[in-house]
Amino acid sequence: MRAEVVYSSSNNTKEAYEELKRKIEGLNFTPNFLLLFLTAGTWKAHKTFNELLKKKFPDAKMLGCIVEGYIAEDNIWMRGVAVLLADFEGKVEVFWAKEKSATKTIEKLGDMIGKGWNSILLMFPAFYFPGKFEFLRFFFNDKKYYRSFVKNKDNSKGIKALESYSKYLDNKKMLYPINKTLKIISEKTGKNTPVIGMNLIPLEAASYTPLILANYKNVNNGAAAMCFKGRINAIFHDVFPERGSTYEETFEIIKNYFPGTEKVRVTKALTAIGEVNGFKPVDFLRMKKAGLQDVNQDEFLRNVEDGKQLMVSPYSLMFISRKTHGGTTLGLINSPLSIYPCLFNLNDYYDVVAFVGEVYRGGVKTFGKILEKKKLYGFDLCVLDSSVIMSFGGDVHKLIDIVKEKSKSFFGIFSAPPSAYIPVIDRKYISETENRICFNLTGTSAVMEFK
Repeated sequence: MRAEVVYSSSNNTKEAYEELKRKIEGLNFTPNFLLLFLTAGTWKAHKTFNELLKKKFPDAKMLGCIVEGYIAEDNIWMRGVAVLLADFEGKVEVFWAKEKSATKTIEKLGDMIGKGWNSILLMFPAFYFPGKFEFLRFFFNDKKYYRSFVKNKDNSKGIKALESYSKYLDNKKMLYPINKTLKIISEKTGKNTPVIGMNLIPLEAASYTPLILANYKNVNNGAAAMCFKGRINAIFHDVFPERGSTYEETFEIIKNYFPGTEKVRVTKALTAIGEVNGFKPVDFLRMKKAGLQDVNQDEFLRNVEDGKQLMVSPYSLMFISRKTHGGTTLGLINSPLSIYPCLFNLNDYYDVVAFVGEVYRGGVKTFGKILEKKKLYGFDLCVLDSSVIMSFGGDVHKLIDIVKEKSKSFFGIFSAPPSAYIPVIDRKYISETENRICFNLTGTSAVMEFK
């Protein structure tokens, strides 16, 4: 496959536009697909870059989104804009859907994709941040459902309140549960096709993000997929030790990996958490993290409108699956919410979970191990957990040397920890919490390698 990455590290729209235009004009092949990656400093000008690419490559299949950074020409950039332009020697198509709910959107997308593909790159908003007025309604409903939960938490109506809250998030397309989304797509596409999920959620949230573009159209709070048939291989990896065969074994593995692990009990249903050890989830977090101040609605909304609402936390709840005894984390963010939204469906997880502080053992090199699984000696698209930037600081540049050693030609992006449906699993990933469905909200990476 012929591929080239063109980019500009400038956040100035005019400068970035002219640099991309100049580099594109020097391209010596016509791409049949392209991927547009915008950073925090350029995404608001997405229409400008979108039109440039549409005018130059109107027939190319296209996906685009916001990322936290990218690797280009031996450098890591967290600003500007980058485009992967490629001529894939096979079939490539892009599908997108936007229905009345998150569930219906993914079901429709799965039907559109169909069967017979060799790999799928899926983009969807793990959590979508709407405008101010929709967020105000969200806060109102949060209080309404929480009152109902507290009033009835000693009977089945309390759980029904959490279920109703979850259905509200689904109907508003504010939350796409990662495990449910992957399960629907994998079933609709025949269970034989690897799916790499870019379950998008930004490090710093802003209104109307995550942004997803498909064939030069803004999908908003919908979902999209780029599908390949030909010589391509999808790889998934997490940095954690393998899971145990029982709840007790996995909890002990978690305890040995994460220092200061504590058992806590949660009250939950679908994608909603009502209590942690008898407290509101955010109140529980404030008890554990001394000095954490209350955040009111106005402050939270100002941060979102300014694109400065931080969506990462070193404190997480790690849930253990009843199905596989794997585990996955959910970061606890300081917010004005009473009910805490979960980015995955919780019904198949135990109620007693691990409260952990984030740590990676083995340093940045552990993230490069995914490249040891490569099978094709061609071009590699690497999707890396953006939390490595904050966790390792300047050491994150060591990733470049690791990638260069293992890869003939590559392009790397830093995004939310990717998820995957892998038909044949190569190890007992702790992040495999359903059969062949792997995800964690930290510590994962994925590679799509092309020949």
